[in-house]
Amino acid sequence: MSFFRKFAEILVDSPFIKEKFDEIIEFLLSSKTFVIVERLLQRVKGSSKNRAPKKQKGGGQKMKKEEYFIRQMGENLDALMNIDPTCIGINRLCYPGVRDYAGGPTAMHFAQELSKVLKPEDVVLILCGFVLRNHQRTEMDGFTGALLTARALVEGFDVKPVIVIPQESQQALKNCAAVVGLNYYDSLDLVLERPFAMTGVVIPKDAKAAEECADKILAFNPRALISMETASPNEKGVYHMAYGWDVTKIEAKMDVLFNKVKERAIPTFSIGDCGNELGMGAIKNYIQEHVPGAGEGGCICECKGGAAAATAADHIIIAKTADWGCYAMIAALAYLKKNMKIMHDANLQADLMKAAAYHGMLTTNGSLTPAIDGFSVKFNATLIDLMRQCVEIGVTSEDAMWIDKFTKTGFFTE
Repeated sequence: MSFFRKFAEILVDSPFIKEKFDEIIEFLLSSKTFVIVERLLQRVKGSSKNRAPKKQKGGGQKMKKEEYFIRQMGENLDALMNIDPTCIGINRLCYPGVRDYAGGPTAMHFAQELSKVLKPEDVVLILCGFVLRNHQRTEMDGFTGALLTARALVEGFDVKPVIVIPQESQQALKNCAAVVGLNYYDSLDLVLERPFAMTGVVIPKDAKAAEECADKILAFNPRALISMETASPNEKGVYHMAYGWDVTKIEAKMDVLFNKVKERAIPTFSIGDCGNELGMGAIKNYIQEHVPGAGEGGCICECKGGAAAATAADHIIIAKTADWGCYAMIAALAYLKKNMKIMHDANLQADLMKAAAYHGMLTTNGSLTPAIDGFSVKFNATLIDLMRQCVEIGVTSEDAMWIDKFTKTGFFTE
């Protein structure tokens, strides 16, 4: 590239080149090998000097400065939550579909829409608890994210979290609430009266019992529902692990509550990592096309309906692990509200993972080693550090001296 650029710069000042410029371009275009030279010659001749800055938004409108920075921070957080050390890439297969659905960086969009909904004293339902078939106990991914989300929303919005769980997670939830600084009460009435408080409700595995439970939960008048790594049925009503195993009998019927919430036009938000989770049906066709085992006939059970979720949330995130999507969303909330108390630190991340494992939360292979989808405490803590630093630097750099100069380039408006 540097050779061609220098070559073009030398030749463009030649009288012969100036006289025969159009003929030279036509000749170069006849050979695809030299298309790059044609582009460089055009740039050196001066066509690029008068080119308007690339517009950043649809409809021919430039972004305002605030919008520009929000978008760039969103890009950072999406990149971090989608880092894939295993190189399997299911999250990256799904990401374009989620991004199209959101209309931009997904974690930031999720956080913006959630921020529009919440106000102090609102009851927020947070669903979590995917039961693994190896020990028929719940995995850590989603559980830790739910508690950290509860903490973040209390810090940022003074809401009243109700974490909805399968029976297998109940004791761990009670024991781990204190780790994130929240007081656990069995009564929602006490939660409504007291600061830094939360409660939990168990959803049964039986669909009829789940209906009755859901009606009781709806009596809380929730303002929003957020689902973290929660099992969803496919179009045939069968729940699957990501690899296609039928786990219908062992999963709590969270979709019953989810669907009742949708019927009441309460905003729904969902985070997952493979497309078989509650809410991911928002991009079901995309998931069926791109994720192995998700489409018709892709599962390894008798239903042959595939693992893709049938339930569709209003706003979704798919990340390498659901919890990483949760971290990115929390970081985005901290950025939007310019409040770093919303974002937990690496020490709290480590403490919670260790406590969750001690109280029975599994990693994907069934081990009680503190890990989220196989990723260690150290890895998760490091990721939290990176996200926190991105937000901290992003908030302070908005006032940096060079920003005024950058504004003049026309990429965004004041």
